[in-house]
This record gives sequence, structure tokens and C-alpha cells, in this order.
Amino acid sequence: MSRWYPKEKKLKPRDVEMYVQGMYDLYLELGGESHCKMYDPLTIEGRVAHSYVFNLQDGGRHHSFETLEKLADDCLKEMAKQTRYKPEETK
Repeated sequence: MSRWYPKEKKLKPRDVEMYVQGMYDLYLELGGESHCKMYDPLTIEGRVAHSYVFNLQDGGRHHSFETLEKLADDCLKEMAKQTRYKPEETK
């Protein structure tokens, strides 16, 4: 998740949900477009993550995942891709 996250602490679903919430809040502050459920960018139930914000390579709303660490990393990569600078198209 983060190089500063303590390795000895076991990652929990709520940790990832809050990590993703922080990423999404920053995305909105940087001028990103909000999605229909901005108050709930990611919810984890068992081995499935539910999200209206993240496609997580399958384009759906429900995403099965291998580990919480991989889920957090996938969300970070997707959010980084969304926030990359895109110059305006010239006519």
C-alpha cells in the first residue's frame, strides 16, 4: 500500500477503504470529475470490492481481488492514470 505502512501491521479492509477514500478526495480537489456516489468510492465485503469509481481492469461494479495489498495498489495505479495531465486538444 505505502512504503510508510508498517509491515508488521496486518492490512484490514477498512484501511484500504480509507486509503481509497483519501485518493478520491485528492482527485476531486485536483479538479477531477465526481462520480455518482462520491461518498462511497470503495466498499469491501469479504473477497469482493464494490465500487462505482474504480473499474479495476474488469469495468464492472463488483471486483474480486487476491489480496488487500494488491487491491490498494490497483486502485492507486488507476487513480494515477485518471489524474495524469492531459493537454487540451488543439483544433
